Amino acid sequence: MPRHATPSDIPTPSTAFKASDHAADGKHHILLAATGSVATIKIPHILAALAAYPGISIRLMLTASSLLFLPPLTSLLAATPNLDGIHLDHHEWPAALSPESYIAADPLPLAPDSESERDLESVGFNSSIWTRVGDPILHIELRRWADILLVAPLSANSLAKIVNGFSDNLLLSVVRAWDTAKPIACAPAMNTLMWEHPVTAKQIAVLESEWSWFTVLRPVEKVLACGDSGSGAMREWTDIVQWLVTKMKLEKAESDQ
Repeated sequence: MPRHATPSDIPTPSTAFKASDHAADGKHHILLAATGSVATIKIPHILAALAAYPGISIRLMLTASSLLFLPPLTSLLAATPNLDGIHLDHHEWPAALSPESYIAADPLPLAPDSESERDLESVGFNSSIWTRVGDPILHIELRRWADILLVAPLSANSLAKIVNGFSDNLLLSVVRAWDTAKPIACAPAMNTLMWEHPVTAKQIAVLESEWSWFTVLRPVEKVLACGDSGSGAMREWTDIVQWLVTKMKLEKAESDQ
């Protein structure tokens, strides 16, 4: 059984990401994100489907809890030719999180094997690439780079944080700093009773009725991972990909048509 992804899969880069370095690449820039839902297991399928579109550049943004549902991240990079980067929370705030504080605050992303014992200095927790005013800031650069943000899946927790303006991880910071002239789409995924809870209805109403730059790809009814049956399952990943292809007017390589 392969281990799941961990923060150490993608150490903090030695140089900062800058949107301006990619402004003239002639590609559609797709910022894909996943949160802490079991539906994150569909991310490799979404990436595989999008690999058929050579005119796009994909960057994947992952919350810490989403790593539990993914294979080692280097395998995603190797399998997806147009996946040009993976961005994790410690890439934004490496100096603020020592290994000890990170483990105490959120131990789950560390694999339950001998690699958990490694010296996490190599991950880049203490190697900040922001040193002075004017240096690139990752969540701002990703917002500048992206033509669209697709969050699939969007967990109940991240939904609540987005609507209430939280920005305590990389994804939430990007959403809070978003240019509302550009679209965001989200595919909620949660337990049926969480989806049917009155507070969820209020939060979805904000996205659908008040925030015009948001599109909610509503969940479907099926048997959920927990065994319950009902609405709340993320929309089929094939439908999500087709929505994105239509929205961005993407074209496959001639050999795939």
